[in-house]
Amino acid sequence: MCYNYIRRDMKKIAIIGIGGRTGTMFAFELKKGAEVLAVGKEIEMINQKKVYLERNGRLELFEEKVIKDSEFKEDFQPDFIFLTTKNPVSPAIKFYYSKFKRAKKIPALLISQNGFSPFQEAKNALGEIFGKDFEKVKIVRLILFNPIQKKEIKDKIFISYSSPIRIALANPEGIEDLIEIFKKSHFGVEVFPEKEVKNLEFSKLFLNLVGMASASRGFSVKDGFSNSEILKEEIEVLKEYVRVVKAIGGKFLNFSHYPVKFLAHLLELIPTNLFLVFEPLLVKIISQKREEKTKDLDEIEFYNGAVVKLGKKLEIKTPVNERIYKRVLEKLNR
Repeated sequence: MCYNYIRRDMKKIAIIGIGGRTGTMFAFELKKGAEVLAVGKEIEMINQKKVYLERNGRLELFEEKVIKDSEFKEDFQPDFIFLTTKNPVSPAIKFYYSKFKRAKKIPALLISQNGFSPFQEAKNALGEIFGKDFEKVKIVRLILFNPIQKKEIKDKIFISYSSPIRIALANPEGIEDLIEIFKKSHFGVEVFPEKEVKNLEFSKLFLNLVGMASASRGFSVKDGFSNSEILKEEIEVLKEYVRVVKAIGGKFLNFSHYPVKFLAHLLELIPTNLFLVFEPLLVKIISQKREEKTKDLDEIEFYNGAVVKLGKKLEIKTPVNERIYKRVLEKLNR
């Protein structure tokens, strides 16, 4: 595999997970700020020129150079490996980073998966590969706020999202070039220190849980929040989650467009029935452009399932999360 197309004056980033909605979107957007190598398993539709990206009403064909994961070689020498595959992260990390076991230069790792365990799982996986030297590998936690939809229509794939794309990064100290890549690509970036990684994960999962009660019944966020019974479940899901996070010693963070800390505090103070009175306002504040989009249920293990498991570990009851978790498992025939 030849990489002569690479421009040597730019940082290089290998984006793993092309074909999926998140990886495809990032590969398309980050070409403005870095040399991108797009890597994936399902790339036939891309090679057949059947993948389109739609943002703010503008439709564009995805035409980036893509290779299969089996073709990935360390001679690309990326500065960053950006993992956008689904949970768990360990198998992919072991597959790609084993290629750098004897390399002089080891690329930094950027992970974007949902849940509150990927950062620690990444550390464990790198430890198995590099032993004590795993600390030489910089791990950066990325949180994406924009919802992304993927639809197949008439043998074509359409990936839609809005811009500007907003992200949060934790632990990027020492690799300011990464922040510069995102800024050159016109991303809205918020930066947090390594000590906030876990709280960043807790805070993003709060947002991920919004709409799961609705989706478990086949409703969008907007339609679910308009139903008092479902809205009550939505609120109780978050209340249970806040109790679990507080019990484990975690906290929530406010982001520029998503006041998670503020909302979590309200959930602690205000009874569920009072929230029901403010249904229209809740839809506006919490849904944040997610009203008509369908929630992805595939990662239920890392959403409500994770809350249930952590609750059991802490001996805290989470009956509503458990009910939704079981409902989704039945829906998915698991």
